[in-house]
Amino acid sequence: MSDSSQPTVANLLGLARTAEIGNNLAEAEIYYTRVLEIDPTISEAWIGKGKAAGWQSSMSNMRFGELLTAFGHAIGTTPIADKQQVMTSCVFEVNKLVSTLYGMARKHMLEYVALQNTWANYLGQIQQMLSALETAQGWLPNDKNTLENIVHLCKDNIEGVTFRDQFDNNTPKGWHLSDQYEALLTQKLSAASEKLKTLDPSYAAPQIEKKKPDSCFVVTATMGDPGHPTVLLMRRFRDQWLLSKPWGELVVDRYYRYGPAAARFISRSQIRRVISYNLVVAPAAWLAKRVVK
Repeated sequence: MSDSSQPTVANLLGLARTAEIGNNLAEAEIYYTRVLEIDPTISEAWIGKGKAAGWQSSMSNMRFGELLTAFGHAIGTTPIADKQQVMTSCVFEVNKLVSTLYGMARKHMLEYVALQNTWANYLGQIQQMLSALETAQGWLPNDKNTLENIVHLCKDNIEGVTFRDQFDNNTPKGWHLSDQYEALLTQKLSAASEKLKTLDPSYAAPQIEKKKPDSCFVVTATMGDPGHPTVLLMRRFRDQWLLSKPWGELVVDRYYRYGPAAARFISRSQIRRVISYNLVVAPAAWLAKRVVK
């Protein structure tokens, strides 16, 4: 004899959907779990449970593992006729969550980039996202959104990040990958790019531009804008010509050491900026225009 006071699967699914619509994700997760305790073959409940868990993620606790496990059960318990639709839905949700958490993680990393563990923590977060995307790719190997997100995340990490350390006299610094990890991500990026090229012959893999600490202290202080064309020209002069000379690294090293102090001195006075432009920047820019392609 059944106990009519016990909620039915239909009732619990209704409560779960209502909680999900109201963005009460913890409650939705509980109701979807109760549905599955009664009948573990209901794919809607597995998808709902996975979404509810995933969207409760935080920077310190990304719940991709629970999401992917639940989605895997959803795909496994779905009838063959509906499997493609369920996989498509699961892959869409994985990409949506990755995109949202990536934005949050990058914003946090840039805000606290000078702190010692920030870059390492960020790499760990991106690694979790890449793993989730690779699982999604296993479900739908030809999903362009998944492949494009893999390319983007790999490119982000390979390029690194630069910043000015306010705790160290505003010195330009940067974080980059180890050679071994860079090689791994380069391989992942290349594989995803080749797949995209197969799907769309017009696709072009993005160019990797590794971030370099801004060493154009004096020029930036003189022109007053890090994006000024003269500043950009002098950066190309440094990278393409100066560093190609046997003595170039020594010059750049000395500039790193003494440039910030000179820049601070110049930036405090309009007259000093004019003098710096006429005596230093303009002659250097004249030379750069003749040697830089």
